[in-house]
Amino acid sequence: MHQWQTGRIGVLGDYAYIVDTAWRIAQGEVMYRDFGLPHSPLTFHVQATLIKVFGFSYGVTAWYCTVVNVGYVLLTYGLVRVLVPGWSGVALCVPLVWLAPHSIYPHPFYDPDACWLVLLNLNLLQWVATRRVGAVVAFLGGVTTVLPALGKQNVGYPYVLLVVGVVVWWGWVRERWVGGRAEGESREGSKGEEGLDVVGLRWFGAGVVAGAVGVVVWLGLTCGLGNYWRWVFVSASRRLARPTIPETYGNYAPWVVGGALVLGWWLWQRKGEVVRPSWVTTASLALLLGPFIVVSAITWLCGRFFIGFNYPLLSLWVPVMILTLVVGLWHLPAALFSSRLMWAMLPWAIVILTFFSFLSQGYTRSSYGIWAFFVLMVAYAVSPFGSDRWQPLVCWGITFSLTLAAFPYVYHNVRLRYVDQWGASLQTTSSGPLRDFTACSPYLGNFAELLDFVADHIPESEPVVCIPQEDPFYVMTERRNPLPMVIFDRTATPFSPKEIVEEAERRQVKWVIVKRVLQIRHLAKETKGIPEAFSEKYTTVAKLKGYDILYRSAPAQADSP
Repeated sequence: MHQWQTGRIGVLGDYAYIVDTAWRIAQGEVMYRDFGLPHSPLTFHVQATLIKVFGFSYGVTAWYCTVVNVGYVLLTYGLVRVLVPGWSGVALCVPLVWLAPHSIYPHPFYDPDACWLVLLNLNLLQWVATRRVGAVVAFLGGVTTVLPALGKQNVGYPYVLLVVGVVVWWGWVRERWVGGRAEGESREGSKGEEGLDVVGLRWFGAGVVAGAVGVVVWLGLTCGLGNYWRWVFVSASRRLARPTIPETYGNYAPWVVGGALVLGWWLWQRKGEVVRPSWVTTASLALLLGPFIVVSAITWLCGRFFIGFNYPLLSLWVPVMILTLVVGLWHLPAALFSSRLMWAMLPWAIVILTFFSFLSQGYTRSSYGIWAFFVLMVAYAVSPFGSDRWQPLVCWGITFSLTLAAFPYVYHNVRLRYVDQWGASLQTTSSGPLRDFTACSPYLGNFAELLDFVADHIPESEPVVCIPQEDPFYVMTERRNPLPMVIFDRTATPFSPKEIVEEAERRQVKWVIVKRVLQIRHLAKETKGIPEAFSEKYTTVAKLKGYDILYRSAPAQADSP
């Protein structure tokens, strides 16, 4: 699915942000010390490693995304089958063929990486908690708990705290509360459940501590803890879209739909207590499946209308979160003392991580990387009814509806509405490291013209500044970025336009490339004032189809670092 998507659309600005940063790291520069970024380092370091091993190639990053997609679905299924048995579990994972992150968004990015690492660690935690594995294996599994924090801070750090709380409770505290009963469950399980390996959990917890200490030491020895804190927390906090909390949760409609799901779930579990009229079964199925069916119908009947607005499929996020919280509260007293650690942990972990993920850009833009969490919430909600003959019908009904709604969501590239998709035709790079990259015209053609101009007129020894650096210029030309920032985003640089020009002069920058024709139009707002500030001191020496080339022969200062 991802390979199909790469032939349909590419996002130059986002791709350049990842690979140009990775190129700097591959050349020996250190994040947060030599240049600033308000994001966790892991995604960039992974891509830097791929560049070192294979050299830069769009094909390598594309296959990386495909592998992540496949692993994402398999890891999700590994957790779903803990909650939902048989073909019902398979059914709930089917929509991820379309909704795996790189089926929606084709390039490497930190949201999918962080979610993938959370899924990996949850599978390892489930394995350690239910199988008698060696101490070393359990310890190394615990070490991986800190990796999501290095992937994306607003998801990863809450996850680490959640895992610490879970391990402390199930590894130490719970056993004291329930006494001998816990010991019996640890050895044999209860009511057919898998037993809880307390010793393995304790080794897993030791691995978490060791991983955290290792990360702190690594950051301190490389970039410095002060620099890391400044960029990853202080600077990144400006990126939080605080109005998205009322925007995401303040509308009455999601709460009404969530109430319908909760009522349907309550009727469903009530119908199993005693013999109930058939209308109870009908009502519960209608309330549980209704929101999914309605969204699917709206998608196909009114799809053209909704392309420019919040897509109907996304409106299901908050209702499913509400349902998961209610079901979690319903089972909380039993869950705390159950030996089924993953069943007890998942609803709270997934809802909390989803909430923190949405803090940055809300569900309309942050959900593309975490659809596995959505599937796990649905699986948890239907998990108490594994013996009910209606459970497969509900699971397959949800699957069918989600798949119908997901296909046009992906096909129309709704998540990528911020990219210009209205070109007369698609352009695909036919050769070089960027081969097979596809975008609407004229952006790739313009970029190719720029690369030819640079090769002919700008010596490799002379530094070049690109504004707003929407293209993967530095990795393609194998040049060094002379400025201590990667992109001119309001959260990625603390400098004013005047300070940026002064820094460029201090570093003896003679050439400035200003991109006029942008694929991501809003970058013009991010760079407002910067091209004008350079124009005051630099002279335009060439005008290409999409770029202005500025030059200054005599920088004001000559104290380049």
